[in-house]
This record gives sequence, structure tokens and C-alpha cells, in this order.
Amino acid sequence: MNWTKQEFSFHDTQRLLFKLAERVKAFNGLTTNEISELLESAEKCIYQPGQSIVSEGSVGMFMYIITDGEAVVTKKGRSGDAELATLGPTDSFGEMALADRESRSATVTAKSECTLIRLSEKAIDTQPSIGLKVFRNICRVLSERLRNADEQLVWRL
Repeated sequence: MNWTKQEFSFHDTQRLLFKLAERVKAFNGLTTNEISELLESAEKCIYQPGQSIVSEGSVGMFMYIITDGEAVVTKKGRSGDAELATLGPTDSFGEMALADRESRSATVTAKSECTLIRLSEKAIDTQPSIGLKVFRNICRVLSERLRNADEQLVWRL
């Protein structure tokens, strides 16, 4: 195992609740109680700089939210790996794995020590009313990313 798994302490949970409710797009519209329910089955993961969090082509069943640190998103291209984004606190990735269970579309690597919340599909499915809100928000996040990618693509043609 190349990452450290920890349980959320009471202090961690309280500190995160307000931060997540205000800033994480996938949690838009969720109450702090609903977020707390999701965190009950979530995992706290810590990755060291340079460690791969998810790898392009691998199959995943988890979504991640960065609480501390930075990570870099890269994708294989004709000329090698292309950097797509740098992510920081309250950014999320891996949402597509919850939606379609297909292989990962990019690699995410810790740029600095990263503390992450790891959510499984099961965690979201156990509370259908919460899951509906989360998946609606994931659709919005993915739609925004697709629009941005389209915009970048059109300017490169």
C-alpha cells in the first residue's frame, strides 16, 4: 500500500463539515448533517509527494476530495504526458468512476503531501436522497469540465 489510511477524528470531521459544505461542488446543497453521514463511511488518505493517487487506465470505484495539499492531473498524449490541471483543497476528482465504473481517464499524482477524503459508490448509495444530490452535482461538475475542454480544444484547432 502506497498511502496511509486513517479514520477521521471528531475534530477532523467538525473542521471539514463547514469547509466541504461551502466549497466542494459535489456537495452543493447538502446540509452539514448529510455531509456528516457521507463522511461516516469515507476514508482519510494521505499521499506523499510524487505518489500516484489514481492511474490512467485503471478501473476505480472511488471519488476523492482534497482537504490539504496539491495534486497534478496528467494524461498520456502523442508527445508524452500532458498536464491538464493542478488541484488543491476542496477540489475533487474521480467522479466519473462513480458514474460509469470505467477506466480512469487521467493520472492524478500528489504534488505535495495530500490529505484526501475517499468516497465510494457504496457510501453514496446507502442514502438515496443524499446520493441523488451528489450525483446531480457531479453531473454539473463534469458538464463544466466538458465545456472548458471544448473551449480549449476549439482554440487549438
